[in-house]
Amino acid sequence: MKKILTVLVFLAATAASFAQARLDIATIEDIVKNEKQYYNDILEIYRNDDPLLRVDDIALVYYGQVFRPAYKPVTDSNEKQLNKLYEENKYIEAHELAQKILEYNPVSLNALFKMIKTSQALARTQQEFETYVKKFYGILGMITQYGDGKSSKNAFTVITPEDQDYVIYGMLGIKKEISRDFDKSSLCNIILVEPSDIFPSRRIYFNLELFLKHAPQDK
Repeated sequence: MKKILTVLVFLAATAASFAQARLDIATIEDIVKNEKQYYNDILEIYRNDDPLLRVDDIALVYYGQVFRPAYKPVTDSNEKQLNKLYEENKYIEAHELAQKILEYNPVSLNALFKMIKTSQALARTQQEFETYVKKFYGILGMITQYGDGKSSKNAFTVITPEDQDYVIYGMLGIKKEISRDFDKSSLCNIILVEPSDIFPSRRIYFNLELFLKHAPQDK
């Protein structure tokens, strides 16, 4: 995935904008649970690539996913099967499965990335390709606007551990990871890397609290 993401990472420089907004998870949870019509309206705007879509709308859809019944990142066999199909170069089947995943998890970075790559491999329309690129980098750009990743206090917040890699290699231009350590007190992954021009720090902090608190675990 690292090499593939570097093909697209040039787009990240224009989307990256670190730590300009405050993440309010309590409000997001309240909207998802108690203002369902409003949430559904924003979700439709997101799905339709509405030009009025704002960064806080993307945050509502992305972080709001953890409060929906469809949020099952640990036990989602479709995501595992998608990776297998893609690795086997079964692009038609991978494309179809990624579409299925996005129906119930519209912010799956894994499914969005696979849609980008299979759209290219299957020579789909430029419009389809750009739709998934826009959503993929829209989410990555949003994550970097709600944190700078340089401390546990201002960590990047993701809803599944797999999303860390897409931020690292797809957004920050990192080419080499050195190590990963989990800090139990802050619930953050601390990832040591070789700095890049986009992210000139050696440590990247990812907050996994939402994932650890809300993800159903394998039994």
